[in-house]
Amino acid sequence: MKILPSSEYAQIIRYTLYWFVASVIIGMVSGLASTLIFTCFDLATRIRTLYPWLIYFLPFVGLGIGFLFYRYGTPIEKGTHLLLDEIHESRSFIPKRMSPLIFFTAVLTQFFGGSAGREAPAVQLSGALTDHITQVMRVSRSNRKIFLIASIGSGFAAIFGLPLAGAMYGLEITSLGKLRYSAVFPCFVSALVASSIPEWFGVFHPHVFYKITQIPMVNTTVLFNLVIAGLIFGFAARLFIFSIHFLSDMFVRFIPHAPFRPMVGGIVIMLLTLLVGSQYYNGLGISTIIASFQHPLPMYDFLNKTLFTAVTLGSGFKGGEITPLFFVGTTVGNALGQILPLPISLLAGLGLVSIFSGASKAPLTSIMLAIELFGTSITIYAVITCLFAYLFSGNCGLYRVQQPAYFEDK
Repeated sequence: MKILPSSEYAQIIRYTLYWFVASVIIGMVSGLASTLIFTCFDLATRIRTLYPWLIYFLPFVGLGIGFLFYRYGTPIEKGTHLLLDEIHESRSFIPKRMSPLIFFTAVLTQFFGGSAGREAPAVQLSGALTDHITQVMRVSRSNRKIFLIASIGSGFAAIFGLPLAGAMYGLEITSLGKLRYSAVFPCFVSALVASSIPEWFGVFHPHVFYKITQIPMVNTTVLFNLVIAGLIFGFAARLFIFSIHFLSDMFVRFIPHAPFRPMVGGIVIMLLTLLVGSQYYNGLGISTIIASFQHPLPMYDFLNKTLFTAVTLGSGFKGGEITPLFFVGTTVGNALGQILPLPISLLAGLGLVSIFSGASKAPLTSIMLAIELFGTSITIYAVITCLFAYLFSGNCGLYRVQQPAYFEDK
């Protein structure tokens, strides 16, 4: 008696071959796009560090970015939300102009001192290019959704060098409560391919310096302090998201003409930078993220980074939220390490993944992120803080309004 009919085996083989080839293509596109973004952002950071006076041009750059999106930006200005909308309810192909516009404006934001990350441009460039491929290949509507889901995950995987977290990220933020199992195989294959490509070009991911040097044994005191930390991480995530949304609403409300919003935002960032006296809170802030694991930092760092990022993104500059979230997370953890009886490096690492959990509404991705970054020994600690941060960050996230389980009707 046959376990499976030969026709069913043939169908499985065809399915596997189709999605293997498609996933490799998606992974290569995402990997190359993310490598380009990573390299350009790194170059922009080094030049801005050498010439700090570039910050004085940020308002003029903001005016230019505002005009570009006012003139050509509909519906591109929605960024990652546009990709998510197409996955949930397909309307039309991603405009071809999205790729150069997102790339160009995100690099300019970084070059002149805006506080934004590089992951959103990588994901958006990956998604836009992948959608162009689906158009050429005449991919069906249902398969197109899987292509886009895989492109989001592989873009994340390539820019951070974390394939498992990237694959889970693509699946989780697009799930709306229902995981698409048909996308699991493409997501993991494309993420593995994408994350390996930057290495071909000598891209060095900074997360190798994120080191937790001490992990205490689990006991009642440790568990209690982990719960306290998780609650605070949740509130910090909520503050971060609220700040971006609030300032975005204020810019729209008080500056009706769209091109002037990033110009005013650029003026505010420039003045804040002069007030601080350095560009410590501009750009990616990778050096501060690394320092958060090593020694105590000023306890207000996370508030300043939240403000710089909220003004940058809320006014209309382009870039990502996740790297600034990592900055906020590690510095909140660092501050808690100066208060709670837990190691600073442990709380910095847990802050990084937990505030991401609260803001992205992706707790499974965050736990996977913790394991990939810090090893399996962090698992129980990350589960506790990520879940509490997810719950206590409220129902508003980076990409959508999502109600946690306790809000659902019984």
